[in-house]
Amino acid sequence: MMKQFSRRNWLATAGGLAIAGLARGADTKSERTLKMGFGTYGLPGYTIEEAIRLVMKTGFDSIEIAAMPGYHGAPDQLPSTARREIRKLLSDSKLKLGALMGLPRPQQTKKTAENNDWVKRMLELATDLAPDEPPIIQSVLGGRQHEWETQKALFRDCLGPWVKLASDAGVKLAIKPHRGHAMSRPEHAVWIIEQLGADAKLTMVYDYSHYAFRNMSVKETVESALRHTGYLVMKDAVQVDGKVQFKLPGETGQTPHAKTLKMFYDHGYRGEVCCEVSSAVWRVKGYDPAAATETCYRNLSKIFVDAGLRTG
Repeated sequence: MMKQFSRRNWLATAGGLAIAGLARGADTKSERTLKMGFGTYGLPGYTIEEAIRLVMKTGFDSIEIAAMPGYHGAPDQLPSTARREIRKLLSDSKLKLGALMGLPRPQQTKKTAENNDWVKRMLELATDLAPDEPPIIQSVLGGRQHEWETQKALFRDCLGPWVKLASDAGVKLAIKPHRGHAMSRPEHAVWIIEQLGADAKLTMVYDYSHYAFRNMSVKETVESALRHTGYLVMKDAVQVDGKVQFKLPGETGQTPHAKTLKMFYDHGYRGEVCCEVSSAVWRVKGYDPAAATETCYRNLSKIFVDAGLRTG
């Protein structure tokens, strides 16, 4: 396992870079600051308490909890007592709960009642864990690649009741285009949001790794997504033998994260920036969750500096 890398270590070694970054346009910390988070999807085998402590210890400002069925943050895994303890742990750690990951897949039409019940339970979990500022609940929607035209009406019709439930609970939802799913482009998510008239209630997740190597530029996708983006996710994408592989953010130097981050900030984005560790990474034999968390912290910190931003 690599040596523990803390926020203090990063600031000591990169202080000069941070000053230079701020000199490129930051007036004050508050004006050029975003919260940097880590998703517990990348911490298989950890309890939710262990995951929170690791993310806090590493130095992140916020956390996204994996809450899909079977994961450590799923509603059915956390009774009332556990929720109170987690809420206190989050408060004591000074971590903001930025998001929960885990909406159902709308294409499962035979499970409408079950899916609606799951959404209700997710909303209860969000408000139980962070009643003063509930997290976004974000998810991909599934479906097969190239099936957008045949799936889009189903997605819209399933999401409509979920958006109403979320709005009543004071929680925002976010849908994430995925390169291998039916909803794979920013304009697809925009179509659903606008069809539902759900501005500010239903947002999208922007993750450039799903647009890389598809003749979709950062400028084009940011401009398409900006108005409706409620959450930023970062990981790398590389092409090997004609196939795209996901890597830790900043690991390859081939994904333009700093450019993306600066464009969003300069056009008014003030939400979370979350590191996602793909299952294609954490399922590889020898994967070290703690080391990956440290690498993500180090790399995202540099991305922030390169974008002229600070974390906090």
